[in-house]
Amino acid sequence: MKHAALTTAILASLFSGAVSAATVYEDDTHKVDVKGRAVGMYYASDDDSEQGDQSYFRIGAAASTQVNEQLYGLMKYEIEFDSKSEDSFDTRLGYAGLGGDWGEVTYGRQYGAYTLVSDFTDVLYEFGADASGTGTDRFGTGKSTGVLKYTGEFNGLTLEAGYQLENDKVENTDGDDATSYGVAAKYALPMGINLGAAYNQGEGKDDSDDAKMTALSVAYDANNIYAAVLFTTGENWKNKDGSESNTDYDGYEAVLGYSFDNGFSVLGGYNFLEKDTGGTTEDKTDYFTVGAQYKFNKQLRTFAEYKIDNIDGNEDVLAVALRYDF
Repeated sequence: MKHAALTTAILASLFSGAVSAATVYEDDTHKVDVKGRAVGMYYASDDDSEQGDQSYFRIGAAASTQVNEQLYGLMKYEIEFDSKSEDSFDTRLGYAGLGGDWGEVTYGRQYGAYTLVSDFTDVLYEFGADASGTGTDRFGTGKSTGVLKYTGEFNGLTLEAGYQLENDKVENTDGDDATSYGVAAKYALPMGINLGAAYNQGEGKDDSDDAKMTALSVAYDANNIYAAVLFTTGENWKNKDGSESNTDYDGYEAVLGYSFDNGFSVLGGYNFLEKDTGGTTEDKTDYFTVGAQYKFNKQLRTFAEYKIDNIDGNEDVLAVALRYDF
């Protein structure tokens, strides 16, 4: 029974962001869960490149096996289908690892350590996370391939450290592999306040400078209120191919939301990113969002979110969606 309880706890942590998950197999030492979501979503905008269908389907599986009281194994795999194209298939996550009282060590396609902190403000219904420095296949910050990561939790303190053995987005002419690494820490205080700090660095292309980013964040999550702010500073991280040099970035993200007891919630946000190249500055991201969501139950929800873009030449975007989780 002790093994079964621990196996269940491991699966709960793997699917911590999921509304629900279905157990398809379970015994005293082994458990397999599946989860997924279907999202029917439409973007309305005066920008033809933005307007249109944004629907997708996502499904994943997580499993754990208890080796003994000190050691367990785990895996997670997740894919996504873009409904706009028959050929659009994306492997979001795919990793395996070992864990125990000392923490977990995992390897494969997974989130980098930097995401532990950038996630503080990556909570908007549809938009957001455009000023934090994180991103899919961006120097091992977000979902990235070839990441070896350690995660440990100690009395309210969460520590993560990751190393990307090969960043295939950076192609060096000499054939050498580009690598990245990141470290992050989050501390949860009893009154609902979380503090976070993260650092990430990735090798640039050939003679280009390394991509570096630092994030500091604080969040409040209590009494039906969620509020968070994030400050980031770094250099040469915008281009995933590692071609930038002598380019600095400073960014801010903020979110504020309230959840009512009847399933209705409201959420607003702000993203700002400034680029500085040789003393010449340029705003790369500058927008507000306002949104509302209604949860019919744990599985079904609908939301609308409006992005007010302040960058000259960019158009506002309204996202409207119905989402089913299983």
